[in-house]
Amino acid sequence: LVCPWPDCKVPADRCQVHHLVAHKNGGQTNPSNLSTLCAYHNGVNDDGARARRREKSRGRMIRHRGQVKLVTPGRKLLGNTHDLSTMGAMDLI
Repeated sequence: LVCPWPDCKVPADRCQVHHLVAHKNGGQTNPSNLSTLCAYHNGVNDDGARARRREKSRGRMIRHRGQVKLVTPGRKLLGNTHDLSTMGAMDLI
């Protein structure tokens, strides 16, 4: 129900659809490759362009064991710990 980037509190209904594997890198537009990210985190997510421009990477989002998590440049897996981050729409019913 919130952006999955660690510590982000932007509600999912204000987020953008995000390809976990970038479309330009062959990522498909299907549910297993999609998530939501707020506009800011969608923009700073590293989908490969930063590495070519030699900018410092902020990390990138992946699906790990069914949850969308951030892989940091140091290879740590981090998830959002906000109370609503583990809930889905069905939890609201």
